Amino acid sequence: MPLTAQTPFQTAALRQWLQQETLALAPECAGVFGRQGLFIGCEQGFGLTLSSPMLGRRFGLHMAAPGQLAGDVHCAATELPFADESFRLIVLQHAFEWMDDAAALRSELVRVLEPGGILMVSGFARFGPWRPWLAWRLQNFGGLRCASAGSWRRALAQDGVDTYAQRRVGQLRADSLALGLPSALRPSWLLLARKRSQTALTWVRPVSLKPRGVRARLASGAQRASA
Repeated sequence: MPLTAQTPFQTAALRQWLQQETLALAPECAGVFGRQGLFIGCEQGFGLTLSSPMLGRRFGLHMAAPGQLAGDVHCAATELPFADESFRLIVLQHAFEWMDDAAALRSELVRVLEPGGILMVSGFARFGPWRPWLAWRLQNFGGLRCASAGSWRRALAQDGVDTYAQRRVGQLRADSLALGLPSALRPSWLLLARKRSQTALTWVRPVSLKPRGVRARLASGAQRASA
């Protein structure tokens, strides 16, 4: 059975939550120019919700079962069937939270991301006043593994991908009740990161353009004029 039929995002409240994340991702995705983009979500059709007019080609994947991806290709989440450095943009939304080995997926994403490419990741914050509400919503869904934004930021930095923006997104809505939360307490986090360039800088010794002074000399046999 596809994971999309089992996820808590089928509920109206959490679907609104995903929509708020999509709104935060949309302007970032629209500004990325490159050959290809990879979109991995926990629900089918995730990539279609984000506009990326400056990408030549798009691949959309979703979690079909824990550790298995389906969509434009079918593969294990830890063995992506793409060449090294083949994507300018990669967006990962919550799919890693249904995996036993999220670190292996993260390594694969770094591998297929081209130097200078952009990686966007969103996930649930591990702590906050909204957690009891989320636990109630997820009581029939096991296996959700939340990770902090900080743990992802540090792991990505070790793999050569540097975070240049981090923010909290989403407002908590419990049925008809909307709970306004300050930014630090919002339920989802979003990381924007860029892979470092592999090109080594070559240092060249600067050349002085100041002309050297020339010492004047008398020609052989010449005599100075005397007063």
